[in-house]
Amino acid sequence: MKRLLLALLPALAAAPAHAQYQTPGTGVRWTLPQLAAAPGSNVALTAPGTYAVSGNLRLSSTDTLVINTNATLRLAALAQVAVDGVLLVNPRDSVKITAQLSTAPFHSLAFSATSQGSRLRKTIVEYGGGIRILDNDLLLDSCVVRYQVARIGTVNTNSGAISPSGGAPRILNCRIYENARSGILSPANRGTSPTIQNCVIRDNDTENGNYPQINLGIGGAAPILIERCRITGRYNMAGGVAVANLLGTGGITQVRIRQNRIANNRYGLALLGAGISAVISRNVIENNNTNPNALTGGSGINLQGSATITGVASRNVLRGNLWGVTVLRTSSTSPTPGPTISFGDVSSIDSLNVGLNQLYNNGNGGQVYDFYLNMPDNMLAQNNDWGSNSAAVVESHVVHQVDQATLGLLNFMPLHATSVLAARPLAPAAPLAAWPNPARTLVTVSLPTDAPATVRLLDMRGRAAYAADLRPAQGLLRVPVAGLAPGLYALAVTQAGQTCTAKVLVGE
Repeated sequence: MKRLLLALLPALAAAPAHAQYQTPGTGVRWTLPQLAAAPGSNVALTAPGTYAVSGNLRLSSTDTLVINTNATLRLAALAQVAVDGVLLVNPRDSVKITAQLSTAPFHSLAFSATSQGSRLRKTIVEYGGGIRILDNDLLLDSCVVRYQVARIGTVNTNSGAISPSGGAPRILNCRIYENARSGILSPANRGTSPTIQNCVIRDNDTENGNYPQINLGIGGAAPILIERCRITGRYNMAGGVAVANLLGTGGITQVRIRQNRIANNRYGLALLGAGISAVISRNVIENNNTNPNALTGGSGINLQGSATITGVASRNVLRGNLWGVTVLRTSSTSPTPGPTISFGDVSSIDSLNVGLNQLYNNGNGGQVYDFYLNMPDNMLAQNNDWGSNSAAVVESHVVHQVDQATLGLLNFMPLHATSVLAARPLAPAAPLAAWPNPARTLVTVSLPTDAPATVRLLDMRGRAAYAADLRPAQGLLRVPVAGLAPGLYALAVTQAGQTCTAKVLVGE
C-alpha cells in the first residue's frame, strides 16, 4: 500500500524545455505584477488578474512572494513552481493555480525545507501533479485541491494530491476531492506529523486503485491529528484512512483520530504494522461497504500488526460496514502477539478507556459481524452498546474463541444499555436456536411455525455452501451438513419475511 516517496524536488532539467526563471535571491518581497515585470521572467500578465507561467519558476530561498489580491496563475504543461523562499497567499476571495489546459497538467507545486513560514489561504490548486512539502510546516487553510494526477505522459508526479514528507504541515478547512490517488499521502520511511482538521476529503482515487483517501506512514515528534473531517468515498477500491508502519521503523507514531465521519469507502480506518499509539474517539464510521468482496475490505476499523499497536477506541459509532471491527496479527502465521487497543476497560482509570462505542448492523453474507477477533490473543471491549441488551444476541454477532478454539477471547461484558435496539435490520430479535453445535451430519433448527423456510449456509468467505427451500415438521427444521468442509458457517433461515441467523461449527 505504501510507496516510498521519491526525491521531493526533482531536478528541473528533468522537465521539458520550457523557459525557466529563478528570482535573484536578493531578499526582495515580490508581488505578481513585479514578478511579471522582472527582466527574464517567464510570468506574463494576459488579462486583469490572470498570469501565464510559461515554464519552471523557482522562488529563491531569501525571497518572498506575496499574493493578497484575487488572481489566477496558469501554468504550462509539466511546469513546476518550486518554493525555496516564502510564499504568502491570502486573497480577498481566491487565488487559483491551474494548468493552461486541463488536458495538459502542470508538474507540481513544491515547497522545500527552506520555505518555512509559507502560508496558502483561499487557494485553489487544480490540474497538476500535486503539492509537495519537504521538511516543512506549511499551512494550507481554506484551500481546494482537486484534479491532481499521478502521471503525465511518461512522467510520474506523485501518488498524493498533497504529499508532505517530514515536518508538521497543517491542513485546515480544506476541500480535497477527485484526485487520481490519495488526497493526502506521507511516506513510509520519514517521520511526518500532519494536522488535518475540519476538511472535506471525498471521491479521491479516481484511478480506482488500492489507495486510501488519507494514506499516512510513520509520524514525527508531534502526534498526527485527523479531526472533524468528512472522509467519504465513491470508488470501490478506495479506502478511507490508513496509518501504517510497515517497515518496522523505531519510535512510536502517535495518532489522534477524533470526531470524523468516515463513510462509503472500501474500508473505514486501518492501523497497520507496529509502533502506533492511537486514540480513536467519537467518530462515525459507517457504510464502508462499497466493494462487496468481504475478503478484501469492508471493516469499519481494521487493526493488523503487532502488540505495539496500542491505545483506545471509545465513543465511536460503527454501523453498516461489512465488518464492524477486525483484528489480526501481522500475518496468520505470525507468532508475535497482535494489536492491544482497548475498546473499553471498566477497571481502567483512564477517562478515555470507557468503551461506549456503538457497534451494530455490520455484516455480510446474511450474518452480523460486529467484531471479528481473528487472532489468538484476548482483547477487551467492555461497556459498549451492541444494539441489544442480551449477551446471547451480542455473542452471536462476535467471532472469537467461543466460535473457534484457536482464537482469542473478546471480553465484551458488561454491556452498556442499548439506545439503538430498533435500528438493527440485520439482527434477529433473538439468536436462532440450532443444535447440535458443533454438528457432523444434521443441524436442527427450531422455528415458530411449519411455514416454508429458505435456508442458506455461508462459509467465512461469504460463499454459499448450501441453499434450499425446506418445510419444518412440528416446528423443527433439519439442515444437512454432512458434505460440507469442516469450519465455521453462518446459518440464515428466512420464514414469513423474517430472517434469523446463527453460527454453526461443522465437522469438529
